[in-house]
Amino acid sequence: MKVVIDPSFSSQTDYISQIPSMLQRGEGEVVYDKRNRVVRFRHDGLSMMVKRFKRVNFIQQIAYTFFNKSKAERAFLFAETYRQRGIDTPQRVAYMEQSCCGLFSVGFFISLEAKGTETHLLLREVQDFSHDLADAVARQVILMHSRGILHGDLNLSNFLCQETPEGYHFTMIDINRSHFTDGWPGDDQCMENLVRLTHRRDLYEYLVRSYARQRGWSEETTAQQALLLLDRFENKRFKL
Repeated sequence: MKVVIDPSFSSQTDYISQIPSMLQRGEGEVVYDKRNRVVRFRHDGLSMMVKRFKRVNFIQQIAYTFFNKSKAERAFLFAETYRQRGIDTPQRVAYMEQSCCGLFSVGFFISLEAKGTETHLLLREVQDFSHDLADAVARQVILMHSRGILHGDLNLSNFLCQETPEGYHFTMIDINRSHFTDGWPGDDQCMENLVRLTHRRDLYEYLVRSYARQRGWSEETTAQQALLLLDRFENKRFKL
């Protein structure tokens, strides 16, 4: 088992190293259990979220062993990149990689629990969504783009939202598929990045129009292009 712990949490090394065994015994509070599993552990005044990535196939075992960084390692490294670029994401704690017969098998990423509500519950799941909140989401995406961050799964579930006296605050999660650029990404890259925000058409169109308005782009042209990209994306998913 490979264990890498952020120096800030070195005092928790013994406990953190036991987490995979505790997961195997069914300990912890299961928060999410679909493709991956997310389990909450509380220890020594800390609330930690452990993401156990699904087991990979043989080809992926080869790739993650010899050629590519695992999702767990990328989540750990990217958390620091986000923070360095001024975008909030849960404080990283550690990542672990379990191997079998010399090949990568399962990855684990551990972070502190972040406060906030998944933004899709506040926008997508209500009949009349808040334009102020939607504008804030668009503003958050622009902020990330301005700092060279393309979130790899930019859907509203990955924006944890808190309403503060200063306005809406977002903490970005599930960042392991992100890409980074020096300065603004290209306009086409930005447009492609928006396509996963939501499949609810009225909300999606409002979000991309707000994004365009705040960037000084043509709302009509941007909305037309964005809807074509969404059509293409959905058709591709349907065929798969």
